[in-house]
Amino acid sequence: MQHSTMSGLPMIEEEEATGDVARIYGDVKREMHIPFVPNSVKTLAVSPAGLTIYWDLLHSFFQHTTLPQSLTAMILFTIAKTNNCQYCSANNELTCRQLGVDEETLDALVENLTQVYPQRVRAIIEFAVKASRNPQSLVPEDYERVRAQGVTDEELVEIILIAAMGKYLDTLADALKIEVEPMIAQALGR
Repeated sequence: MQHSTMSGLPMIEEEEATGDVARIYGDVKREMHIPFVPNSVKTLAVSPAGLTIYWDLLHSFFQHTTLPQSLTAMILFTIAKTNNCQYCSANNELTCRQLGVDEETLDALVENLTQVYPQRVRAIIEFAVKASRNPQSLVPEDYERVRAQGVTDEELVEIILIAAMGKYLDTLADALKIEVEPMIAQALGR
C-alpha cells in the first residue's frame, strides 16, 4: 500500500480494491476512458463513502454539463492555476490539450485573460474565476457583462456550478496532498 508523502494517507491500489471501491475503480476507468485509476480516486478510497460521494458528484457533473467540454476544461484549468492547485492544473491542462485548446490560449489563461478570444469565452472564464475566488464580490455588472455576450440564465447557472466544482476539486486535491500521476506529468513533458 502506497502512502501520500505529505498527508500520510494511504492510497488504495487497484489490486487492493474490493467491493464498492473496486466497482467504482472500474467505473472511473470506463467512464473517463483512461487505463489507470487516478491518485485522487485511490486516496479517497480510504473512505468508501467519501469515494462514492466524490464519484457520484463527478460522474453526474460531467454527464449533465451542457457547455462545450473545451470551455469547461478551460474554466477548470484557469481556476486550478489561479488557486495554485498543482494536481488539478496538470489534469485540466492535459484535458484542454486533448480537446484541442492551443498553446497560445493555454498561456493566455494563465498569463493574461484579456488575450483570450473570442470575447464571450473570456467573459465566461473571468466570471467563473471571480465566482470561484470571491463569490461575495459578484455584483450585478458581473452578471450583465456575461449576459451581454449572449450567455443565457441557464448557462450562467452552469458556469457557477463549474466554478464551484473547480474550487471543490482544488480543495480536495490540495487538502489530501494528491500528487500528479507520472503518466500525466510525462504527457505534459514534465
